[in-house]
Amino acid sequence: MPPDPKDAPFPTKQLIIIGICRFSEPLAFNSILAYSFVMVQDLGIHERDASFYAGLLVSAYAIAEAITAPVWGMVSDVYGRKPVALIGLGGVALSSIVFGMAPTYWVALLARFVGGALNGNVAIMQTMVAEMVKNPAHEPRAYATQPFVWTLGGIIGSALGGFLAQPSKFYPHAFPKDGVFGRYPYLLPNLAAAIGIVIAILQGMLFLEETLVRDDKDDENGTADHHDYHDHLDTINESNERSRLIPPPSHVRERELRGSMADSLRPRPSIASFTRERLASISVQSSIRHIRKRASFLEEGLPMPFDQRFDIRRSSFGTMHSIKIQQDVLPLRSQPPAKPRKTFNRTVVMVILGMAIFAFHQMAYISILPVYIIDEPESPGLDFSGGLGMTLHDVGAFLAINGFITLFVQGFVFPIFVEWAGVWKSFIWMIILYPTTYIVMPFVSALPTEWESPGVYFSLVLQAFYGIIVFPCALILMKNAIPSPLVLGRVNGVAMSACCLARTISSPLVGLVYSLGGSAAGWFGLAIVAVLGTIQLIWVPNEHIGAVQIDNGLKRVMHDDLDEGAVDDISVIESVR
Repeated sequence: MPPDPKDAPFPTKQLIIIGICRFSEPLAFNSILAYSFVMVQDLGIHERDASFYAGLLVSAYAIAEAITAPVWGMVSDVYGRKPVALIGLGGVALSSIVFGMAPTYWVALLARFVGGALNGNVAIMQTMVAEMVKNPAHEPRAYATQPFVWTLGGIIGSALGGFLAQPSKFYPHAFPKDGVFGRYPYLLPNLAAAIGIVIAILQGMLFLEETLVRDDKDDENGTADHHDYHDHLDTINESNERSRLIPPPSHVRERELRGSMADSLRPRPSIASFTRERLASISVQSSIRHIRKRASFLEEGLPMPFDQRFDIRRSSFGTMHSIKIQQDVLPLRSQPPAKPRKTFNRTVVMVILGMAIFAFHQMAYISILPVYIIDEPESPGLDFSGGLGMTLHDVGAFLAINGFITLFVQGFVFPIFVEWAGVWKSFIWMIILYPTTYIVMPFVSALPTEWESPGVYFSLVLQAFYGIIVFPCALILMKNAIPSPLVLGRVNGVAMSACCLARTISSPLVGLVYSLGGSAAGWFGLAIVAVLGTIQLIWVPNEHIGAVQIDNGLKRVMHDDLDEGAVDDISVIESVR
């Protein structure tokens, strides 16, 4: 008899090891943001076009990563998660060194692209977390660690880029101009990031356990197992579970989906029949647990201050918390059966469109901010063409402190605010107020010099507050409108793809606007995009969302006395109503 998953211990050691691996990635991702604008100028790009080409450097990695992620997913299904994860980290380290020593812009761009192509960790690491956590009650606590370590890595990565780039200029006594770091002024931050990644690789090689357990058939054939999906679901809670990054054949998925949709839409006229359905939903719950273990492919390694990956199949909704929606779960006798809804109904489509809009201007903001801080002013006082004329050290400080602001807002402000205001009001008001983040920025140049830094920090606080609150609320609204729990993965993939595409094109596009029209054109352009998001709210249906209960993820990481099973149980019942 297989062991009961509820008796499985919390995998603290393995989560720490994979957390170190996860921590090392944003060291490289976020360091480039601070100095990319000055780097492209040193590599021969004219200052007028530098913001556009800097945006291309940021996006190249994400484009290559999205293209090759499915291939790495198939490789991990055959050869295991651990080697693919470590190879991905090695690709990041190698490309960072080549990038730091690039003699021309096009070599730097190629290094970024190759680094993204070699990195298969888009879906691997979160899948490893899901596979190493056997007890469903431990899932929220385990998932809470991932955004936390990403944010910490992003803080240090931002500081590396701001304080270690151009060392011969800022630390001439330690790094002479004729030395290696004088010839390659952007090697040091990349070398520091690569050393951190190599340390993560070494500890992963020694201590990280393989989470994918191969079936005998797989070992004999050496290929991915694509047998009946029903058998795959039946074994999900056994000790030899494996969760595929490549889904089963489409005809099997469709047959399973048709059956699940029929069950989920069946009328429930009495409490007695509801009880029978509830007992039968145990298998549905196992199915959902399996579905949540299959990660989405189209996620990106972009230098955001927080982990931009999300998965509506989990109760975290892209945060470090566990979120429970309190709704009536017992059906009423007089209640008529619900009218079947399309998977991509109006609410789902409109919410995804809204997410793509604010994902676009969020990424554009974090891309254009270092450019504006470093760019030289063109006139004293209010300057709508130039920037603030600060240094790389200032950029590193702003970006690092922004990481702490993000951590504080997500860890403490988010649960308090959303529980108080509710999901719908939080979603609406954050989008309505979002344009203020960008409208204030061009006027920072009009402030006295000593007030410019507080002006930038004020904008960073607004950006963190609006962005961190609106995104999970959008995911909750989207999940609430999905008709069946067995299509959550499909909708999540479309939403992730839309956000990935929006973020990827935002950096070079806003850089182009900045190059052609000056700083004010860039900022007011983002404000216009945010206003379009506000107008788009007209077409987002106001569907009832119950009261929200948020279990703080920071507390959950330190304590193991919370009963998380009830959260998943409630969501399962609500999903199959």
